[in-house]
Amino acid sequence: MSLKILATCAILVLHALGGLSSPVEFETEELVTTPGGQVPKSSVHAVPEGARIHRTPTEVHLIASDGTIIHSAPVSKRVSTESKISGTTTTAAPRALSSGYVAYSYWKNNATSNISSFSTTWSVPPTPAKKDGQLLYIFNALIPSSFDGIFQPVLQFGSSPAGGGNYWAVASWYLVGSNTYYTVPAQVKAAQSLTGVMTLKSATVSGNKTTFNWNSVFSGIPSTSLSISTSEVFNYAYEALEIYTASGASDLPTGKTMMTNINLATLDGVHPPLNWTSISDSTEGFEMAVLSGASTNGTMQITYP
Repeated sequence: MSLKILATCAILVLHALGGLSSPVEFETEELVTTPGGQVPKSSVHAVPEGARIHRTPTEVHLIASDGTIIHSAPVSKRVSTESKISGTTTTAAPRALSSGYVAYSYWKNNATSNISSFSTTWSVPPTPAKKDGQLLYIFNALIPSSFDGIFQPVLQFGSSPAGGGNYWAVASWYLVGSNTYYTVPAQVKAAQSLTGVMTLKSATVSGNKTTFNWNSVFSGIPSTSLSISTSEVFNYAYEALEIYTASGASDLPTGKTMMTNINLATLDGVHPPLNWTSISDSTEGFEMAVLSGASTNGTMQITYP
């Protein structure tokens, strides 16, 4: 599956993470693979317990619970036309399966009322039969209108820049430009039920500027709670399977993963109909099928090769 093919299928997705870092920018620095593609290793940051992230139009700040700024960085602008969301070739040795977003669906909110909550429930898949360095991500996510980042509760298998290993683990991530922030992954077990929830907690108005205060968390796993504030509007919703350095079907779970109880609401209390656009790497046997586009108890199905 090539980037050109995916670009033809979904032009919006090509723009989705255009603001994220490009390998062109960091040719001399080691790149690591996040749920938003490859970024410089030095730009990946753990979020301490109680800390939060604040994004301004030009900078992003990691702020401790006592108000101290732990880290600040400029929000990088797009350099390359390549998209990270539609698949990125990794620096590792070539594998049999393509890397990147191999099965996903997206929906754009065109209403005047902003998204206020987005949640999805799924079970942790079986552990892959073969463990040889593959990295798998499954998540629901929100993307702002600028397409320069992703906010997401993520289930992973393998070692990511946040940690992990040959087991399933969950964390919340926020990617802005070339900077990536995450909570420490918490290990989970196969068949465990997960619910990834993103909620708009409040909106603060100052002059003509509104700051939106969001939280991402897996229900019942408080260590995955990540709070951010931003003036950007999240108006794209995603459900996705993303893989890297997988050699074949034995590196993946077996069967299907049901993404259920998909719930999305807007600030006016409406649950809008979700006209999802689905993209799958069917040549390799992946599929993301929308079984119900309802915004209350919607359902999708991920099928593995």
